[in-house]
Amino acid sequence: MQTPHAVLTVPRDALASANSCPAGPKAKDTPEGGQVGAGELGTRWWPYISRRSTERPQRAHLVLRADGILGYADEEEDDRDTEGGLWARISTDLSGGGTVENRRPHYYRQRHLMRDLLCQVCAQAPARDEAGAYLFVVADGPRTRADARPDWAEGAREATPPVCLTHAEESATHCPRLPRCVALWVHRPVLFGVFGIRYSVGARGIRAGRRTIAEYETAALARVVATQMIRRLDGVVVDWGLTEHLRSLRDAASLIGATPADSAQEARCHSH
Repeated sequence: MQTPHAVLTVPRDALASANSCPAGPKAKDTPEGGQVGAGELGTRWWPYISRRSTERPQRAHLVLRADGILGYADEEEDDRDTEGGLWARISTDLSGGGTVENRRPHYYRQRHLMRDLLCQVCAQAPARDEAGAYLFVVADGPRTRADARPDWAEGAREATPPVCLTHAEESATHCPRLPRCVALWVHRPVLFGVFGIRYSVGARGIRAGRRTIAEYETAALARVVATQMIRRLDGVVVDWGLTEHLRSLRDAASLIGATPADSAQEARCHSH
């Protein structure tokens, strides 16, 4: 009996579109006289988490191992995270070609940011309060403090990495998806699992199913090919003062004409 196998190609509509932000600038928009600009990773022009149009999902031969776990026929060390999760492959292009696609996180860079808890834009240390809690800025929160249920954010499963205060403010100012952003100080961002494509194994081989979240150290992880790492937010304190500040930045930008269309060329919409 042959080992079930399949050629894995992650479809575009199966990728977790992190937001509805506009595309970033083309490489030719890089300011004259230096590397700072559209071609430099880890800046407002090209947030570390965001992929470029030249960075594409890669085909791979998916097989069922003898232990019942999915793997690649030519599996390499980087294909799995430290918890054993199998990851979809994607190319990396640091030359600054193509355009920045802020809606689509780069699989490996998102994994790096979530694993090491780094700012999603600059990949440096995120903001932390005096108690050591990490700053997460999430979209689509309650409209007002009065609308929020008690502990509404406690235990949330989040694929958005933390952020430093500078880039939290830039994101709130320019990203059209963040008019209802909420600032959270998270004391225990627990590594939880992965988001990806669930596969089934049967008489017809290995077949792709739905997108799902698979928790680490569970049987479900064996049949999922990951595209994003997930943390569970425990010990959450909602900072309504900072939330109101971030929302006011967006309102002020709108008043002076910094619309989403205007800011698209600066690719500052990087909070997912």
